[in-house]
Amino acid sequence: MRVRPAHRSVIILCAALIFGGPTQAAEPAIRVAEVAMAAPDIVVLDLRDPPFQRGRLVELDAPRVEPRGTWVFAQGGEGLVVGPNKDHLRMADGPPATFLDRAAIDDPAGYGPIGGRRVVEVFRKSMPADAGLFAAANGDTRSGASFRHLVYLQLDGPLSEGDHAISGPADLPDDLRLRFDDHRTRASAIHATQLGHRAGDAAKIAFLSLWLPGGPDRGAFDFRRYGIDRFEVIDADGRAVFDGAVRLRAGPSDPEPGNGLPGELVETADAQVQPVPLDGIVGDRVMTAVPHGFVDGQRVVFERLGGDQDAAAVFATVSDPDPMGFRLSQADAAPPAEALPGATVTAAHRANRAGTFVFELDYSAWQAAAPGTYRLRVPGLGVSDPFEIAEDIWLRSAKLSLGGLYNHRSGIALDGRFGFERPEAFRPRPGRPILRSRLPLSWLSDRPGGFVSFEDGAAAPWLVQGELTSDDAWGGYMDAGDWDRRILHLDVAALLLLAEETLAETGLDPALGVPPSSTVLSPTIYAGTDDLPDAVHEASWVLDFFRRLQEPDGGVPGGIESAGHPLKGEPSFLEHLPVYVFAPDMTSSYRYAGVAAALVRALRRHDQPALADLFQESASRAWSAAERGFAEPEAAYAEAIEAATAAGLLDDASWPERRAAIQAEASDQRVAAAAALYRLTGDRSYGTIFERAWRGGWDLFAQKGEAAWDYLMADRHDPEIASEIRRMIEGEAQLVVSTQDGLSYPSLKHPFAPAGWGQGGPPDYTTTGLLIRAHRLTKDPAIIKAVQRAHHVLLGANQLGLSLMTGAGVRTVSGVLHEDSLAMGVPPPAGITVYGWAPQAASAYGWVFGPPWSALPEVGTAEDAQARRIEPSRFALPYFEYLVEHPAVIIQMEYTVHQTIGPMAALALYLAAQ
Repeated sequence: MRVRPAHRSVIILCAALIFGGPTQAAEPAIRVAEVAMAAPDIVVLDLRDPPFQRGRLVELDAPRVEPRGTWVFAQGGEGLVVGPNKDHLRMADGPPATFLDRAAIDDPAGYGPIGGRRVVEVFRKSMPADAGLFAAANGDTRSGASFRHLVYLQLDGPLSEGDHAISGPADLPDDLRLRFDDHRTRASAIHATQLGHRAGDAAKIAFLSLWLPGGPDRGAFDFRRYGIDRFEVIDADGRAVFDGAVRLRAGPSDPEPGNGLPGELVETADAQVQPVPLDGIVGDRVMTAVPHGFVDGQRVVFERLGGDQDAAAVFATVSDPDPMGFRLSQADAAPPAEALPGATVTAAHRANRAGTFVFELDYSAWQAAAPGTYRLRVPGLGVSDPFEIAEDIWLRSAKLSLGGLYNHRSGIALDGRFGFERPEAFRPRPGRPILRSRLPLSWLSDRPGGFVSFEDGAAAPWLVQGELTSDDAWGGYMDAGDWDRRILHLDVAALLLLAEETLAETGLDPALGVPPSSTVLSPTIYAGTDDLPDAVHEASWVLDFFRRLQEPDGGVPGGIESAGHPLKGEPSFLEHLPVYVFAPDMTSSYRYAGVAAALVRALRRHDQPALADLFQESASRAWSAAERGFAEPEAAYAEAIEAATAAGLLDDASWPERRAAIQAEASDQRVAAAAALYRLTGDRSYGTIFERAWRGGWDLFAQKGEAAWDYLMADRHDPEIASEIRRMIEGEAQLVVSTQDGLSYPSLKHPFAPAGWGQGGPPDYTTTGLLIRAHRLTKDPAIIKAVQRAHHVLLGANQLGLSLMTGAGVRTVSGVLHEDSLAMGVPPPAGITVYGWAPQAASAYGWVFGPPWSALPEVGTAEDAQARRIEPSRFALPYFEYLVEHPAVIIQMEYTVHQTIGPMAALALYLAAQ
């Protein structure tokens, strides 16, 4: 049950009157979003369950007495109490009450002929497309889900061109038609960029692929069966302007070395078979409740071994089978001693991440005679989504990502310049101070060697009682799906300044909509700087935040944090939790000093000596404070040591180990800051620090790559070290680029990086910087080709045909974990690139994929659980089919400014400069 029954119709009606929703309580029927071709003999229907009816924030005349996070009936509907004064309600979203009749839509007998062809089989993939915020019958908060269903109608032969009626189950409208024209009808299996190209771009590629859910050959689909071997580029009038070959890139069993997963092939459940219920496990012997049919040596997958909330899986091999059991061997995880009720076992197999045949459509040799809109056409199948040829295509992409950064600015009102508005958030004001904590960022448990929870920073003994920060404690970026502003965000500034160096060399200074610093920061300090490039203004935004946080002794805090994760339904500008500034630490101070040095170089390059002097002096003070702390951690962290001891987290016995971990984390940042300051000043004392570190063993990971580059670019350097740096940069870049040729879809993931957090699709900070630097050294066109190709994969040229950047293209990702827009009941801002694909094992959340109360239940029938179930099951979906567009699946639908948005902005700027 999604909303308390007594109020349901009232809520929908009131939402219509108060919040501009529907004007009647009647719910829309199942919507046909698209009718397209998937193969010459397969029609695909894109069907949508009714969407959520959005609630909005309402300001009350008087505070509520109930605790925050309580659902109350007010304003004609149910609302969640939010805000520091409890005087706002986040009104409930109205969840759908009707869902697709999946059994009826799956029955081929329910369809009439299409163009004289019979529907002989139906295959379906159902994934979430929308979520909300509403009250359960017991007062708990639910997110629920509304689903998108891709329904594949297998015909008894290829469909002829023409206007065809489609009749079928009751959920389909009576007037549904498909006008099939392979010059105009979209082919869902053609996956092209939704951004576009410049005419002279080195990489213009798309892909042809289809995984048929529950279909023959475990869903692997080979278009060669139709004799498809050519494709065309056609213009807006349907005229062919290029002809190319369709080339097989990868088959479903081709290994993918460097994919970041435990094996070069991925364990996957068979989608076309039903799970077999278990009767029990005794030792290594498995008993099934019914005959299983498995054979010796077959791979299988166990699910729900630990009960309803066990969303993980165990893959194993069948040994010594009999009709009702087998011995378990070669398991990828230890099974429990017993299997709880509901446990199942299913046949499994190994395949690559695509799970199907992937064909490449390479049109790089085509040079468009004129800008405009084009499509790819496969004769007998159809066309791709449209894409543009335009000289400013990379600037458009950069502007989207820079807009994504702007829309995460804290401390100012977002004015809608990039399509999103939000009131001022986290500006110190009476009654809502920013508190001072003794807790250093580097001591947090999510940092290497850390041991303190971030929630503790605003409570005794960490809080400095009665001591508040100044009115300057505002600014920076909100991290992602929460509000913290951390020193890690200086990665954004570092990458933008790296890209801007190349822009400056080419004389390209595009206007991309970033507000001049004088309008959002100190108009006095930034007077006369309005003509600075947008990338420098954006870098200044986040660096000025940490400059203003800097302590009188030069130490730089690691940022500002709330004392907990956001309350669902509560936006940033109504945050009720205490907010505090971290204590300075040497890691943060070193990092600030290094990136500030990069900003100083840019400011001097653009003839801004006064501002450059300000940041150079600040960087020097930060370095000095960090050096004092590095030499004497006991003195630098005296207050933090006292607080940790009082909290029972530290004593004389444990401090030496903590001290070593803190210094180890700071060491790399120290070397990076020294290299940056050496490049800026030429002071040999800085250069010696880097040289000693290099000779002791060095690599290019994260800020280490920055350090090597700064030393290489310094006016004076050791020729032998410089030569070694060049070879290492070129070798690492070649490794990344060459790895992509062996993958079903290319990306920019380093082959040694694990798949998972921040590694699903967008390039990370390390690889982005590496490839820009390598190309600046070598001018190797293969690097630019790899970067362009990966960019296009993220923006639509992937197995889902989906752009992973909001606002970029006609089919963009939904379900993004952007807390402000979710709380405000509005779409997320453009320019967010989500993490993207991640393995099922990394997102096996029992509170998401569990009982009926979970968002996407996999057991039970209450609360319309069966209508909110992913099908085929999660572990039956190939890696590149498994993208769950629901904000609860954090590892896929979150992002950060420094892991996804910033790298995409920097790469697009760099490409624009080529």
